[in-house]
Amino acid sequence: MMQDTGCTIPDENIRKWFFNHEGHEDHEEKEMEKAIYQSWLKRVTYDIDTAEAMYATKRYIYAVFMCQQAIEKCFKAFMAFKGIDIIPIHNLRRLAEMSGMASAFSKEDFKKMDFLSQYYLNARYKEDIEELSSQITDVIVKDFLNFSKEKVQWLILKMRP
Repeated sequence: MMQDTGCTIPDENIRKWFFNHEGHEDHEEKEMEKAIYQSWLKRVTYDIDTAEAMYATKRYIYAVFMCQQAIEKCFKAFMAFKGIDIIPIHNLRRLAEMSGMASAFSKEDFKKMDFLSQYYLNARYKEDIEELSSQITDVIVKDFLNFSKEKVQWLILKMRP
């Protein structure tokens, strides 16, 4: 069991359901699909927990980076759950489109997803950490944490039969 960092996403009941769900018609194929999306979901949980830990230690660049990672991996879990091929992209808007869920998001949601996607690239490749850090405040990070948890929880609920 992972250390509790105050993260409630996904909650324990959802976690148990995903990691213990049975009853598929083609058991072997469904088990393989289940293993794929469950693997993505374990990473989502880890990334949300990591974002919380980075926020708590005021490592804001990495807190926001992990928010992007959690949503990205949740989209990929959803795609695996639906049997949609996953390609190696990181753009959250594009993943929403590929997953067939784009119409469920508001313009404000896409604005935040676009920011997270761009910030993901900057956090990975930008050399000037001070410049990158100056754009992020406690309030902004907390907003992105809440947004990420909300979207992750919502997508996870869409994976329930």
